[in-house]
Amino acid sequence: MSEGTFRAVVASVLIGALALAVVVAGSLLLPRSPTPAPSASVATSSPLRPTPTPAPTPSPGPAFGTDIISVGQIPRGGESGKTLVLQFLESGVDAIPDAAGSFRVTLIDHAGDGTTVRFVGTPAVEAPGSVGATVTLAAANVLQVSIVASDRFNVESISIRGLGIGVSTSAALGALEARIDDRSGSLATGVPGNLTGSPGIVVASP
Repeated sequence: MSEGTFRAVVASVLIGALALAVVVAGSLLLPRSPTPAPSASVATSSPLRPTPTPAPTPSPGPAFGTDIISVGQIPRGGESGKTLVLQFLESGVDAIPDAAGSFRVTLIDHAGDGTTVRFVGTPAVEAPGSVGATVTLAAANVLQVSIVASDRFNVESISIRGLGIGVSTSAALGALEARIDDRSGSLATGVPGNLTGSPGIVVASP
């Protein structure tokens, strides 16, 4: 190979290398398109709905209505006739559950003292056989009324008779009160707190 030919080959190689370098450099300097970020999924929720307020549960009414036939006036230190009547009438045919239950009737004077008053006589009960009602003197001023069952298809009543009321010389003047307490069983919530009306009125001795 002649010297001229050799120089021509070398020059050709150098020019090709230079062109390649320019192409590579240009590709490195060109701006790159940013890789698109994946689209974020936005969670959506259904509109919030107000929580419905539950309907209030109605409170059960008393199973018994009550009434009293009063003995009238009682002088301090004296006794009435045995004319007291305590009456309990079922408020509906199925107001009393078919189960045993009881309550007490407590006599107190106008000042709230139970030691100055007492029942006189022996209590007698009138009631349908379905309730199996019994009445006993639990204390001088306390009656225990009990039932063993209830007829769910008929309105039932309990009537207590045969009693009078005696009062001491220290009894407060004014109307007596008959309170219902110690409820249990089927009558735990079925009797009002007090009997309707007053069983008697204490007056000054003549």
